[in-house]
Amino acid sequence: MNYIRLENLSGNVLRTSTGYLVVPAGMCALCINLKGTLIARTGVQGKLVLIPPRSITFIRGARLILQAARGEHQSQLLSWEGRVTPLLDNWITTRVNRSANSSARSVACRPIDPHFKTTIARFDHAATHPNDSMEPLMVSVIYEFVARLMIGGDQVQLAAVPSDLPETIRELVLRVRQNPSLGWPLRDAADAAGYSPFHFSRVFKNLVGYGFHEYVDRCRTECAVDLLCTTDQAVDQVASSCGFGTTQGLRESVKEYLGLVPSELRSIPEPLIELE
Repeated sequence: MNYIRLENLSGNVLRTSTGYLVVPAGMCALCINLKGTLIARTGVQGKLVLIPPRSITFIRGARLILQAARGEHQSQLLSWEGRVTPLLDNWITTRVNRSANSSARSVACRPIDPHFKTTIARFDHAATHPNDSMEPLMVSVIYEFVARLMIGGDQVQLAAVPSDLPETIRELVLRVRQNPSLGWPLRDAADAAGYSPFHFSRVFKNLVGYGFHEYVDRCRTECAVDLLCTTDQAVDQVASSCGFGTTQGLRESVKEYLGLVPSELRSIPEPLIELE
């Protein structure tokens, strides 16, 4: 492509590592993170953005301190000059200028599921079937990704669910997400959805993609990650308020889904040598 650069990045991190990601002024980048967790900060004391697996992050003219969690990492990076997408660049500039906290929107992150599933399919098709229309198709994907990322706040959403669930299941998953600290026995959940426990377990996993107990655990972990990243509550208080029986239970869940432990979500990275 002449105006857009597409890179495939992968590797295995043995322990949490820190580095820089620099997107120069006038440049934009989209990181489609498929595997591995990243923590991005706009400075040592700057805003924290958690980038979990299967998420998309937009970065515009920013220099980030980036921490990579242990484990396998795989991502795709699209980069381009702002002049390539002038309408989008002007729209973003207008939004930033109107915002009281404009620096916070130099980075924006949301999960692929369920927000971008169809857009990702279009991106994958364009990337794997190169032809004369590849670059215009990539530009259309960029417009859609960035416009939706810049509206609303950053999200972790470890417990994403399909948007076309039956009403009883949809109401149940919403209740769990809103109150993850409750016990949520399988029998009570099955009664609420109108199924026997055995049939409910099969239906829920087929519709949602993972079992009911895992869904509850994901909701609790999502709640805990939000509190760990945005408050100074003690870890044991976070574990209790989000429904974990023990601090160790919280620690194991965060590590399972993100490859991190709670203390790493709050650690301040050491200042790095300046890059030229």
